[in-house]
Amino acid sequence: MNTPLAWYFAGPLIGLMVPILLILREKQLGISSSYRFVGATLLPKLKYFNYSKNQDRWQIHFALGLVLSGFAAFQLFGAFDEVVIQPILDYEKAAVTIYDVKNGLQFFLGGILVGFGARYANGCTAGHCIMGVSQFATSSIIATISFFVGGLIGSLFINPILF
Repeated sequence: MNTPLAWYFAGPLIGLMVPILLILREKQLGISSSYRFVGATLLPKLKYFNYSKNQDRWQIHFALGLVLSGFAAFQLFGAFDEVVIQPILDYEKAAVTIYDVKNGLQFFLGGILVGFGARYANGCTAGHCIMGVSQFATSSIIATISFFVGGLIGSLFINPILF
């Protein structure tokens, strides 16, 4: 496989998972609860993680399934064609080298912080946008609007000033 699955196939497949999980399993599509499960397992004395973790056990299996299916797909189909970034501006030059192995610890720690933040916010951006908006949850609709506004402000105003 030389190219990833096109958005017009992948998007509807993700969208179909929402009603399938709701109807067949009475579960909400989301991955950030797996962080809470891991936290409850590793740090059970903290008040935030002191809850009945059996309700999130399935999500750790879901998360492991995502990792294992990615590994299996790589073994079956190989890697996608390498993405080449043509450096034009200073921040684009940094984007070429940011994924060096030497930055692995920073990515790992950043992932832990993002995971905790997503769980603390009762869901990540994808969970709010896909699952929450599909259920007309007011908090998710507000969160989704905020994500887009924050992204626009960052990319149109803050990023040009910093770089």
